[in-house]
Amino acid sequence: MGGFWSKNGLSVKVLCSLPGVATQIIVSTKEDVDVLLDCGSGALRDLLLNHYRKSIFFNNISAILISHEHFDHVGGLYSLMDFMHMIGRGKPLTIFVPKPSKVTKRLIEALINFRSSKLAYHVNLIEVEDQDIIKIEPLKIKAFKVVHRGSTETEPRGPLIPAVGYTIQYKNLRIVYSGDTGLTESLKEEVMDADLAILEATWLEDKGLTEIHLSEKQAIELGGSAKDFMLIHRLRDLKAFLK
Repeated sequence: MGGFWSKNGLSVKVLCSLPGVATQIIVSTKEDVDVLLDCGSGALRDLLLNHYRKSIFFNNISAILISHEHFDHVGGLYSLMDFMHMIGRGKPLTIFVPKPSKVTKRLIEALINFRSSKLAYHVNLIEVEDQDIIKIEPLKIKAFKVVHRGSTETEPRGPLIPAVGYTIQYKNLRIVYSGDTGLTESLKEEVMDADLAILEATWLEDKGLTEIHLSEKQAIELGGSAKDFMLIHRLRDLKAFLK
């Protein structure tokens, strides 16, 4: 469910990644600039219990990168933003989300409209598309299009939704986050020779539904083209957790 990687001043910690529950991953630099990859249910709890021991460190989060707007990737956003208000965050927060945003935009509006006082910090919502470049010094981030449908017991093959992965460049290091996706050429290209690939591996075996998730076998084969990789969002981990 978790995982940690570190090299030359850049670190990646998987706080939680369980399909249908939550995914949140914190990427940190030695310059105390952090970005949060997705913000599923319990993100605030996971950050408090497993990463930031003092509330002041929440100011390190410069941006939240949302891969897509299924609840297990965006459901913790409201509580995290409200906590940042409660502790008096003054630093602006930028949230990147695939265009067009439906859920994230509404969560921000709900938080602002609920409060009787002005939000303590400014929230920038930026909708991203394929190949958009994001600069958060000292990080350079590229969004790239992936393909993703939801899949539930009642709707095994849901509609296509806006979804992206992110490539994060830090000095001479490059890490790639797949988000939730089927196997795409764009993902293959980004993962090739990456220092770290963070790959969803939802299914235990290939189900032949190419636009929903990667299987563990697909993710392992794909990860082999990077210098290092970690598997997240695994149904195997959820099943073990529920035992």
